[in-house]
Amino acid sequence: MTAAIEVDIFDEQQRLVFSDEFEGSVELGRQSDPREPLFTLQAEGADRRRVAIAKLEEAAVSRRHVQIDVLPGGRVRVTNASSLIPLRVGEAIELRPGTATEVALPSSLAIGRRQVRMAAAERAEMPLMELESATIAPGSRLPAGRIPSLELSAGAQVDVDSVVAWLKAILATLQSATTSAAFFESAARAAVEVVKLETGRVLMLNTAGEWEARAGWVAPAHETRGLPRPSRRVLGRMLAQKCTVWQEPSEADAAEASLAGLNFVAVAPILDAKGHVVGALYGERCAQGPGSGFHKLEATLLEMLANGVSSGLARLEQEQAALAARVQFEQFFTRELAEELALRPDLLNGREVDVTLLFCDIRGFSRISEKLGPARTVSWISDVMGVLSDCVLAHRGVLVDYIGDEVIAMWGAPQDEPRHADLACRAALDMARTLPELNQRWRGELGDEFSFGIGINSGVAQVGNTGSRRKFKYGALGHNVNLASRVQGATKYLKTLALVTGSTARALGPEFLIRRLCQVEVVNIAQPVNLYELAMPGMPGWPDLKQRYEAALAEFELGEFRNATRTLANLIVDHPGDGPSVLLLGRAVQAMIDDGAPFDPVWRLPGK
Repeated sequence: MTAAIEVDIFDEQQRLVFSDEFEGSVELGRQSDPREPLFTLQAEGADRRRVAIAKLEEAAVSRRHVQIDVLPGGRVRVTNASSLIPLRVGEAIELRPGTATEVALPSSLAIGRRQVRMAAAERAEMPLMELESATIAPGSRLPAGRIPSLELSAGAQVDVDSVVAWLKAILATLQSATTSAAFFESAARAAVEVVKLETGRVLMLNTAGEWEARAGWVAPAHETRGLPRPSRRVLGRMLAQKCTVWQEPSEADAAEASLAGLNFVAVAPILDAKGHVVGALYGERCAQGPGSGFHKLEATLLEMLANGVSSGLARLEQEQAALAARVQFEQFFTRELAEELALRPDLLNGREVDVTLLFCDIRGFSRISEKLGPARTVSWISDVMGVLSDCVLAHRGVLVDYIGDEVIAMWGAPQDEPRHADLACRAALDMARTLPELNQRWRGELGDEFSFGIGINSGVAQVGNTGSRRKFKYGALGHNVNLASRVQGATKYLKTLALVTGSTARALGPEFLIRRLCQVEVVNIAQPVNLYELAMPGMPGWPDLKQRYEAALAEFELGEFRNATRTLANLIVDHPGDGPSVLLLGRAVQAMIDDGAPFDPVWRLPGK
C-alpha cells in the first residue's frame, strides 16, 4: 500500500473546510501573515506541505502547531511543534509541547476550535459494480426492451410495500424542490433517509473538470464524522461509463475495510439534456461488517434520485430559458403572445408575410424638447411612448421599434392575423383618442399642444429578427415598410392626423370612416400610391365632407379645374378646418395658372 493519508479539517460548526490527501509531511498552524490563504495546501519542499487552519489573531493555535509525518503500515507520527499549547490526539492522548507520538489510522486531532481527522488514503481495492445500462438523459425515451416485466413468485424475497414506499418517498422529495439548490439538498437528504445511507451529497463538475460539493447530508447518528473526501476511483468509473457504480464487497472485503476504517461508496450520474455527466449523487456507508456495502436495489434507488435531479435541472433550465425569452419578448409583444413565442420560437423565423405596418411620429418634437430641457423631455417622451405602446398592444400588435420620437408597430406576424389592417387602424384611432388627454396632462409645461402623424400600409414584407445575435428586434423589411414610413411623412403635407394606403383601405370594413385624398409619389418610391384619410368614428358632417371632397378630387383628376375650385370653395365654407380641401384647392388654382402646361394628377411630395 502507498504511504499516503487523507486529512479532513472541520470548523467549530463541524463543517468540512479542507480535504486532501498527501504523502510525506504536512504542517498545520495559524497564518504566518494575513496574506497566507486559509485551508490551502502549500508546498514547502519536495515532500513537505503546510496548511494554515486559523487566522493570524487566533492565539489558541500556534503558527507552527503540529507536524504530521506519514509512516508505512497505516500509521502517522504526530509532533506537537508548539512551545506552549498542548495537543489532543484521538480520545486519550494529551501531547505536550515539543513531544511526538505514533498512532494508527484512522485518528483525529483537536487544534483550537478545529477538528482534524486522518485516514489511510488508499482504500481497499474492492471490486466495483455497475448497473447494466447507462443512465438515460432527461427527456429521452427508454430503449425497447429496457423495462422487464415484474414477475413475483410465491417465494420471491421482495417486499413490495417497501418498494412502493421508497418510490413515493423519492417522488415526494423531488416534487417539493423548486430550485437547483433545493434539488441538490433534497437529493442528498433522500440518499440518507430513503436509501438508508450514512452520508449523501451532490457533487457537480466545474469548468476545470473538478468535483465541487453543492449539498451534503449526514445521518444524525453520524454527524460527528462529517463528509470525507469522495473516492476518485468510483467517480472516475462512473464518469467513464455514465452509469451508477457501487462497491458490493464480499465478507472478507467488508472485514478488511472495517479494520482500515474505510467506507463503502456508491455514485449515480446527474446528466444534462444531451446526456453529458454534469454531476453525481454520491453516498457512503461505514464498513462495519458483512452486508454493510451497497446492493443492486439500493444502487437503483440512488440512480432514481439522480435521475430526478437530472430531470428537475432540465426542467428548471427550460423554465428559466422560457422566462428569459418571455421577458425579452414582452418588450415587443403582448403577454399572451410572448408566452406562446417562448414555447414556439420557430414562429420568429424569417419569412415573407402579408402584414400591416404603422408609423406614428410626434409633431413638434424639436420645439418641445428645446423648451423642456433634457430631463423633462425624457419624462414627456416616455409618457407619450408608453400611451402609444399601450394602444398597439391593446390591439395585439407588435412593437417593432422606437426611433427618436417615432413608434413603429406591425400586425400579421409572428402569428397569422387575417384582420391585421383592421387592428392596425383601430390602434391608430385609439392613439388619436389619447391625444387630448396627453395634451391636457402636459399643457402646463408645454404651453402649447402637440399632435401625431400616423401612416399605415399593408403588404408583403420579410419579417423576422431584424436585429442581431446581440440585440433581438422582431420586425419587417422591404418596400412596404418603407412606404408606410413615407405615408406617415405625408400627413404633414396633407394636414391630417392619419393616412392609409389603398391596400389597407381595401381591407377595411364599412365601419371605418375613410376618404380618398389624392394620388401621390413619395420620395424614393416611383410607383404612385393612393392615400386615404382615416377619420374618427362619429365625426360631425363626415358624409357630406367625404362626398363633396371626393367629387372635387374626381373633377381635379379629370382636368376640370374650375369645377373643382368651385366645389372646394363651397366645401371650405362649410368645413373651414379641413386641411386636405385647402391643399387640393391650391393645387387646382395652380393648375389653372399653369394653363396649357402638361398636367399630372399625381402629386410629388416635396419631402419625407
